[in-house]
Amino acid sequence: MNATSPKPPALPRPPALSAGQFYGAVQESWRTHLVTLTLLRHANRRAVPIHSHANIYIALLLEGGYREWIGDEEIVYEPLTAVFHPAGLVHRDEITAPRSLFFAIEIDPAMIGAHGRRRELRSVRDLSGGPAVWSMLRLLEALRGHRRDALEAEEPVVEILEQLLGPADETAAPPRWLARVEARLRDDYADPASLRELGELAGVHPVHVARVFRRRRGCSIRAFLHAQRVLHVSRAIASGTPLAEAALAAGFCDQSHMTRVFKAVTGMTPVRYRAIAAR
Repeated sequence: MNATSPKPPALPRPPALSAGQFYGAVQESWRTHLVTLTLLRHANRRAVPIHSHANIYIALLLEGGYREWIGDEEIVYEPLTAVFHPAGLVHRDEITAPRSLFFAIEIDPAMIGAHGRRRELRSVRDLSGGPAVWSMLRLLEALRGHRRDALEAEEPVVEILEQLLGPADETAAPPRWLARVEARLRDDYADPASLRELGELAGVHPVHVARVFRRRRGCSIRAFLHAQRVLHVSRAIASGTPLAEAALAAGFCDQSHMTRVFKAVTGMTPVRYRAIAAR
């Protein structure tokens, strides 16, 4: 008879944490049957050992610093970075700045619907201040306004999931020039842009650029550029930069122009956002 070696003992599963356990002190929270919305402040720097989350979650860093490791991949987040993780994803994290502020959404898997049936869910990061970030800010403003109707929380979360995970029927690869156009708008957000310039960059007709961009990205080029400017203004405001100075540096004509665009994108004024970040 051949001797068989005993099986090694199974490794223990990482603990499954709620957002409150993971991030720190809960400042405000709102729960329905399908979602839990939480505003959290982490007073001190902290390394969080390897763990997973019991539910699907989306977290938005509002102020401070944060980084995480998923396997060998390290991701460093700036303020106004959103992240989506499926339930059970194993990772470890570090709060890198004191008084870091997060807005977290924990989601019942039933809300994933078609996305869960279509493909295995993966981590998604919205590093560019995309539409999901602004939707989360509008949802936070609703939470802070104490509007407690369940639909007020649940329907925006469906919209945010669509923005982060993408439409279920998008199969064809985007044209290569689209990445060049996005990079121009993202990297040179403070400079004026025109369809003629973007068409020359893409090598296609300017009207075609506008049509494909809207279909692929779900917004106009102008809205995308405004979002990039608001992203950088928000980070400047959170770091203490005066509003007028932040407006000019981001490419707005003046502070009033910035305020109009900022409110249209985020659902709140720059002064209101500064008050949230300063809490």
